[in-house]
Amino acid sequence: MSNDTTQYQGTGSRSPVKAAVISPDPAFREALTSILASRDMGVLLALEIDMPLTEVADPELDQLRRAEPGIVFLDLEENPHVGLKFAEFLVESSLATALIGAGASASPELLLSAMQAGVSEFLTKPVTPEAVVSAVERVWRKTGKKIDQSRRAPGELFVVFGAKGGSGGTTLSANLAIEIHRLSRKRVLLVDLDLELGETALLLGIEPEFSVVDLVRNFHRVDTGLLASYIERHESGVELLPAPFEPADFEAVSGDRVGRILEFLKQHYDYVIVDAPKTFNPATLAAFREADEVYLLATADLPSIRNLTRSMPLLRNLRGRKPLDEWLRLVVNRFEPDLEIPIPELERTLAMSVYWTLRNDYSAVMASINHGKPVVMEKKSVYAKDVRGLAAKITGVPVQKQSKFLKGLFSPFRSNGRSPAIERLDATAASSETKVKADE
Repeated sequence: MSNDTTQYQGTGSRSPVKAAVISPDPAFREALTSILASRDMGVLLALEIDMPLTEVADPELDQLRRAEPGIVFLDLEENPHVGLKFAEFLVESSLATALIGAGASASPELLLSAMQAGVSEFLTKPVTPEAVVSAVERVWRKTGKKIDQSRRAPGELFVVFGAKGGSGGTTLSANLAIEIHRLSRKRVLLVDLDLELGETALLLGIEPEFSVVDLVRNFHRVDTGLLASYIERHESGVELLPAPFEPADFEAVSGDRVGRILEFLKQHYDYVIVDAPKTFNPATLAAFREADEVYLLATADLPSIRNLTRSMPLLRNLRGRKPLDEWLRLVVNRFEPDLEIPIPELERTLAMSVYWTLRNDYSAVMASINHGKPVVMEKKSVYAKDVRGLAAKITGVPVQKQSKFLKGLFSPFRSNGRSPAIERLDATAASSETKVKADE
């Protein structure tokens, strides 16, 4: 064995690189399992998917995400064309650091196409120990530093914060998480930080066993395996860290610990969506500090606008060095063309541009809540379509026909007039200076 392999084995404290094999060929899977087990290459076969690539679906992709393999052995024999498309998907989705293909034979054309698709090495079946060892050694030389990383690149954390009670923050959080997962096919975790009366589990139709408070209390001994025991899984593929069923004591959940937990979760998920409560408690403030983006959810009414105005001084202080217009995203819920406070006037009052609107679809949303089935699973809902569009903007995955709708969204509602509600708000602001204090 070469010096590279010795380096690959490293010190005894280094964890082995996890591998996965996707193949309907039992002889190939058995041979690979035996070789990796008998040769000390620092590679652990953590997952076997025993089906053709044409049959791999969401459940198998979710298994891959949870396994987080550094190497994926991909059987291309049955359908090379589909196999190479699947290889491109694995690379683009960051589901594997390195790909090793396999097949009965490899023509120069197939090898070139495989390389272009992101396949690092190719094994000819039946595989031999020497061939597998050599392929792994070459993968180590090419991508060893990437594979050996003990921590993955952190995911993105988004906080959804409603301007007032009943603004729809929990509904948006749950449905947005599902659509981000559906579009990106990446790991998405929904975290309910409303420790008093969180309702994300109810909206998803889940009866959780543990909660975010249990994770906080046991965080000193949490590893990847123990983390999974606190996480609930929704049929859509989204994972949930729910709020406790009974109101929790805020003093038992320090902001510092919540911040460290959110940082930890970003190492294990591509997207973390936090449903924040309507209070500036230590947990909420910690979430703001960790957030890559904060989605301020408002309705076009006076209480919502007033609360946003009162919150802005604190939010500006929490953003750190992040540009405010790239960190805060204003989302208007229950949008209708004949709003009493038009969108342009709302923007002028808050000195913020509206980032997105969610059309009013009260009956569909309420039915989804009462049935524990997220509204985005109902394709006819206009609210669901708007959430899908927001998820597309976040992930960069386009939704057909979305751009035409957005292009003319605000134009019919431009107005130079001032609504009576805004006049009242301005008068209130002029008579007393708004101050927001939050002690952690």
